[in-house]
Amino acid sequence: MESPDSTLRQLMFSLIEVWKGSGQTQKAFCLEKDLALSKFQYWYKKYQQGHQPAGEPFMAVTVGSKAAVAKPAVPGSMEILWPDGRRLIFHQGVEVSFLRALLA
Repeated sequence: MESPDSTLRQLMFSLIEVWKGSGQTQKAFCLEKDLALSKFQYWYKKYQQGHQPAGEPFMAVTVGSKAAVAKPAVPGSMEILWPDGRRLIFHQGVEVSFLRALLA
């Protein structure tokens, strides 16, 4: 027997599929279905996490241990290091949207 969480997940994912084919905005779709927009957006985020297209330019990064973490020389700085040795260094905070556009 499926859990109530699993049933709700299936229901919401089905609604998201219907919305995607409807051509409506999220707000209009939620008004029509008498569904809170915030609830729809919560489940849409969950849906997207499980349905990332192949070849997505970003990947999850995990850190093995605290010993492997180096503190930045400048607070707020960031460095991206590729396996082939290439580096991209930012000396200040960077918005995710900027990184996405830069690496696209």
